[in-house]
Amino acid sequence: MRVAIWALGGALAFGLLAVVNHGAGVSELARVAWPTVRVEIVGEPEVVMRYRTDSCPAAGGMDLPDMPARAVRRPGDEWILLFAGNAPDYYVLVGPDFARLRRDCTRPVLRSGDSPAPHTFDHQEWILSVYREGRILHALVHNEYHDPTAPNCKPGATDPSNPCWYNAITYAASRDGGRTFLQPQAPGHVVAAPPIPWNPLSPQPCRRGPCPPPPYGYFGASNIVRGADGYYYAMFMAIPDPAQPAFRGTCLMRTATLADPASWRAWDGEGFTLPMPSPYDEEGNPRPTGLPPCTFVAPETIGTLHESLTYNAYLGMYILVGSAVFSVDGVLTCGVFFSLSPDLLRWSPPRLIMPTKLPYSPCNPDGTPDGSLIYPSLIDHDSPSPSFEVTGQEPYLYFVRWNSGLDRDLLRVRLRFAVEPEL
Repeated sequence: MRVAIWALGGALAFGLLAVVNHGAGVSELARVAWPTVRVEIVGEPEVVMRYRTDSCPAAGGMDLPDMPARAVRRPGDEWILLFAGNAPDYYVLVGPDFARLRRDCTRPVLRSGDSPAPHTFDHQEWILSVYREGRILHALVHNEYHDPTAPNCKPGATDPSNPCWYNAITYAASRDGGRTFLQPQAPGHVVAAPPIPWNPLSPQPCRRGPCPPPPYGYFGASNIVRGADGYYYAMFMAIPDPAQPAFRGTCLMRTATLADPASWRAWDGEGFTLPMPSPYDEEGNPRPTGLPPCTFVAPETIGTLHESLTYNAYLGMYILVGSAVFSVDGVLTCGVFFSLSPDLLRWSPPRLIMPTKLPYSPCNPDGTPDGSLIYPSLIDHDSPSPSFEVTGQEPYLYFVRWNSGLDRDLLRVRLRFAVEPEL
């Protein structure tokens, strides 16, 4: 397969600019002259992990790729750790290089706490971002609480089959080369929690009988990237208010100290001043913070695009990649898209990398998720960064192919970017 797609008209105006510009006209796209970029898919996709043959038996069928892939070089021997796991027991791929990655079934690197109490933020957990600092691997963790006690939920179930869903981002760290990740005691591990506590009686979308509230909270996390200003940045998706489930978007946060979960601050529209603490007191009682939710970044442009964030040294801009539905030549198109930014606040209109089936309407015409391609991310195998936060002209696009049920495979295919000269 060899596909060429044209994207982003205009001239490259910024070059290497890796510092967020506070107070800039972040909604004024006219101030940025976007490059004209040609992206090609080169060659055929290859399987990195096959569910039927590579999953760890001890996981009881639950070891599958269920997140955008992330990579880091292990301190000491520089072996590759590839994170693309699932809750409740999270396993990784390990190898001396990307061509020889194998699932390490010795033990999971993170076991979900699976607590029944929402204030612990210790529930179903996925490692979403990993950044190496010295010999420490810092991680942002996607934490899903599925209420097992409320009668309008799914009593007894704490896994994602329970439709009651309250989400936050927490912290874990490894000091043994990624073999185990440990978390500070709650709430000291909370990075970003919504300002509203969990309430199973929140406004509900149905009118007859008890039903679960819509999912809400702070979801997922992109890669962590370090700016030239010394801060570490990450993006995430937010549904901050259960009363407004359609009010959602992508937020941006930063910290100067990865080892301090409470030090992350979200963009509030003018600066990075917004803390995102637990909305519970020390006894675990609900206590709304009274703080506003994070401010969405470029909501009219990128929507909820947030899955993969790297700095592309070839293009001289940050590049954001994710699955979404956007207009392409006036036609709503489901697929993998990318957007560019000089400063993480202003983003170019998303452009198509490849059309795909997605597991939601209107992207699944047969009504099933089977055959969907989900969780895209960019990893440059030749990145100079041990955390692979930098990509170049020919990164790999990693993605998950949803075969059926729990059967999902992790694949990758090479991309090639080219900046077209200004006419």
